[in-house]
Amino acid sequence: DEAGVDYEVVKEPVSGGKRDDLEKLSGQRKYPVIEFEDGSVYREESKDMAATIAAGRLDEKRSPGAST
Repeated sequence: DEAGVDYEVVKEPVSGGKRDDLEKLSGQRKYPVIEFEDGSVYREESKDMAATIAAGRLDEKRSPGAST
């Protein structure tokens, strides 16, 4: 919120065994995951993800070749 990044929270199952949609999206069953508008996906541990966002480097995490 502080970084001014628009986002949508999507509720997913708490149980890792029921995260089929998440696995299809990101290739794994772990949270957190950010899906950019262009369909690219960014996954990192939450503290590292928070540091990336706070540093203003979120756009750097888009997949290579993705449009900004």
